[in-house]
Order: sequence, then structure tokens, then C-alpha cells
Amino acid sequence: MKKILGFFKKNLIFVFLFAVIGILGYGFSLINKTQKQLKKTEEEIKAKYEEIRKYETQKELAPSPELINKLQKEQESVQNQFVSMLNRFTTTSLTVPEFKVFPNVEFKEFLFETNDILKKKAQKKNVIIPSSFGFQETGFPSPDQIPLFSLQITVLKHILDLLIDSGVSVVNTVVPGLPSSVSFYKILPLDVSITGTSIEIMRFLRYLNNASSLFTLESFAITRKGSGMFQGNFKINAVMIDKNVALPTPATVAKGPGVSTGTPAQAQPAGASSVSKQ
Repeated sequence: MKKILGFFKKNLIFVFLFAVIGILGYGFSLINKTQKQLKKTEEEIKAKYEEIRKYETQKELAPSPELINKLQKEQESVQNQFVSMLNRFTTTSLTVPEFKVFPNVEFKEFLFETNDILKKKAQKKNVIIPSSFGFQETGFPSPDQIPLFSLQITVLKHILDLLIDSGVSVVNTVVPGLPSSVSFYKILPLDVSITGTSIEIMRFLRYLNNASSLFTLESFAITRKGSGMFQGNFKINAVMIDKNVALPTPATVAKGPGVSTGTPAQAQPAGASSVSKQ
């Protein structure tokens, strides 16, 4: 300890010198940072000033109090309309399961359980559905595929429940596409092919028209198959509120709807295999 104190006493000048250099270095860096912030602020002030100067020569572009008041009223009107439409946008609640502990195993259990439930229900209602819905039953999907497949299976279950309840004779295929986002909701396209009598197909269309249904019919084609049977091919969209989107309230600023549309594409074919009696 005495040696250390003795060293500091002998080199006290150098210790103070290093301390002063450190303080000066910190001061210079602080001054440099402050100067950069001041320069940025000066540039922003200059840009705003130039914008205001333009109004002196182009007064028609200046935002008058009357224009501001008019735009505010239009904003409030559009915002209230949006909130009103949103409150009326009610569909069947769709809960997509999330697997966090053992995602691969839990997803496989969900897939097999859904298949089993649908097959038993179809058998009870005497409806023929595909023996497979195109999802991989051996091995495990990659973790990034599980959320998409879970959404597709959930939507498939809802549309097949509706088809079975409507009593169609045969569900030929149900092929889900990829979801796309539009404003505050998601759209998942479906290609559906069924065979049944005219009454069965009309009953299915009536079920689709239910106000609480999450499905919208985009287009369809019906062809006669003989002996009073018809084949219907439908392009259907499942419309679901996106819970991850922060919905505006009447107090928030209304902006134009920014549409971010994905490209609908066919995913793994669901029900592409031959139809078998359950």
C-alpha cells in the first residue's frame, strides 16, 4: 500500500494530466454531439421556414382556418362511418389454436383430432367427404408453417361443418389458399367442389348467406350430372377480423385505408385425393 501511495506521489503530475485529458475528451465529444443536434434543428427550422415562405407567393395553397375546419369535419364524419361499419362487421368467432410447449406434437394432435371429428360427423349425417385434406400426416412440418396450417385447418373445419350441416351428398374437394391482409381483416380464399341435389346446393348457399357466417361467396358454377344431381364449384372467401391490428377509435386521427394485399395462392391441396365414403 505504501509503495502504491509513493508511486502516486511521485507521478502526481501525470495522474492529474491524464484526468484533465479525459475530461477534455469527454467535453469535446459532448460539444460535437450538441453541435450535430443544433445543425439538425437548424435544418428543420430552415425547411419549415421555406415552406411558409412559399405561401407568401402561393396564397391559394395556404391552409386557411376555413379549410382546416372543413377537413376536420370530414375527418370526423369518415371516422364515425368507419367505426359504425366496424361495429356491424360481426362474424362467427374464429379461434386459431397456438402451440407453444411442443408445437409439432400439439399441431399433429390438432390435425388428427379435427379429421376424426369431421369424419364422425359426416358419417352420422350420411355425407361423403374426402378421405384426406392434403395436410402431411407423417413427419412434422417446419415451425414457421404451423401458424398457416393451423389457420387453414380451422377455416376448413368451419366450412366443412357448414357443408355437412347443409346435407350435401358429396364434398369433392376443399382447397385453401394463402391468407391476405386488407385493412383490419384477413381473407383466406377457398375452392370448394360439391355434388348434390338442387335442394342441397340451394340449402348450402342459404347457409353461406347467414349474416353471422364468416364466408363470402365470390363466384360459382353449377353443372348437371344426371339423375337429378348437380356439381357446384365455388370460390369462397373466409373473412376474419385481424386481432393483431390496432383498431382506431373515434378519438384517433382518421387516415385513408392503407391496403396491403398479399397474393392469393394455392397452399397444399386439401381434399385433392379421391372421395371415399366415411
